[in-house]
Amino acid sequence: MRILLIDSRGLARRASYLVKWRGLRCVLRYLYLCIALNGCAPLGPKLTFPSAAIKQTENETWYDVDRDGRSDFGLHRDGQGRVASIAYDDDEDGNADRVYRLADDANGAVPHVIILLDSVPFDLMKERWDRGDFCWFDPPVKVIAPFPSLTELCYTRVLRAPALAGMTDEYYDVRSKEIHRGFRDRARGTRQPWERRLTYSANFFEASLTYLDPRAWLPIEMERMRRAVDASPDRVTFVYAVTASGMACKFGRAGIEETLDAAKQLCLQLLYERHGAIKISMMADHGHNLAPSQSAQRAMEKAISESGFTVAKKLSHDRDVLFELAALVTYVGLRTVHPAEVAASVTRAKEVELAAYLRGNSVIVRDAQGSAAIDFRDGSFRYKVIDKDVLGYQPIIATLKPRADGFITDTDWFQATVDHQYPDGPRRLWDAFHGMVKSPPDVMVTLKDGCYAGKASLERFITMKSTHGSLNQKNSATFLMTMTRRTCAATNTGGALRSSDVLEKIEPGYEPRVRN
Repeated sequence: MRILLIDSRGLARRASYLVKWRGLRCVLRYLYLCIALNGCAPLGPKLTFPSAAIKQTENETWYDVDRDGRSDFGLHRDGQGRVASIAYDDDEDGNADRVYRLADDANGAVPHVIILLDSVPFDLMKERWDRGDFCWFDPPVKVIAPFPSLTELCYTRVLRAPALAGMTDEYYDVRSKEIHRGFRDRARGTRQPWERRLTYSANFFEASLTYLDPRAWLPIEMERMRRAVDASPDRVTFVYAVTASGMACKFGRAGIEETLDAAKQLCLQLLYERHGAIKISMMADHGHNLAPSQSAQRAMEKAISESGFTVAKKLSHDRDVLFELAALVTYVGLRTVHPAEVAASVTRAKEVELAAYLRGNSVIVRDAQGSAAIDFRDGSFRYKVIDKDVLGYQPIIATLKPRADGFITDTDWFQATVDHQYPDGPRRLWDAFHGMVKSPPDVMVTLKDGCYAGKASLERFITMKSTHGSLNQKNSATFLMTMTRRTCAATNTGGALRSSDVLEKIEPGYEPRVRN
């Protein structure tokens, strides 16, 4: 059949045509046919650097780059175990012929590549570094994602891009009173503002195809990123690997480990080819819960319906509730004219963890047993129990000694909760309703780990071994590592950062170039 001969770019062109004339449902059917016939196997070159070392000693690691059975490129570690220099054994006699120090770049003269991964929890990355892996970087710094912990929102903050219209691609437009079909727009070539700040990212359809066979796509994306760095005219280059998300979702922890192996190979090839004259930083957008997951969609709909509401596709009547669905994640937005009642209803489903909504000037967060309120004033937040300490902050508040009015500074909240089950909750929940996007939903729901909500059609293509989206530590905490040495100095939060602080930390004053 003809489809067996079509490559990934041909698939993308065909799918774009289908979106233009027939809609997303037709595209999903088309992709499903591709899987059945040939798995949508991608074509493209891969990295050439060896995937494993040929020789390892206490202070040195050597690789056989030309693959003749003898070592020719090595890493030299200092007394702290950090790579201090790289060496080339040109005649392969066991002695280094050229040595280049990975010294600080005080004048910012060498290129700086920032590798943006997807779906890597902080704890997993720290385990790798503690074992001596990625030792050309300084230690990983914990990064707390915004809420919801979704890729588009996270990298919008990292890259200082304008706010998105909705939390998800498909959101309710209050002006048109219709669901905005963002998937359709992106399939037609529209890129979100954060994507326009990248030198490399897969197009929408190739990004979709990576979830079908991420192991095949991963090395190809790594080589594409390397080539983008080579071709970039900018001193600071941003490249993003969407395949990392599919690896995490489809294979869980094992998939994330494979992604880090591939990222390590990319870093080493860049260091090898540039003689060390490059700075590399690497981070991810959010954490992942590493929990095999099932859909909670019907359970939420049932809980809402049993309270006298109607799950609808439009807000035509007073008791209608509309779902804003993303991919298969632990977050979902709800549109309703009765947010308090709907939040109380949906939390009766055992799969739901939390629900949040606005009441006057307060953000209310609740679970099945009760609620608490978050208020903001002059750079400080107050967390006040209404009938339950939903986020478990009372012991923390006792140590922070709030002002007489109960408010605690934003910095103190971050520092005190960065390792808590719900890190940086006051700021993240407040921002979700105040400026994170232009049109936030009326109720924001998080699901317990092991559950997800999203478009049912996507379940044809993947069985979820892990996912993300919610407020908790596993979903929220990711990492930043850099060769710039700019994360070495201790801060008043122990080095931890919000996503919005990352770029200023590693490239002070830098503004990413916007591409058409």
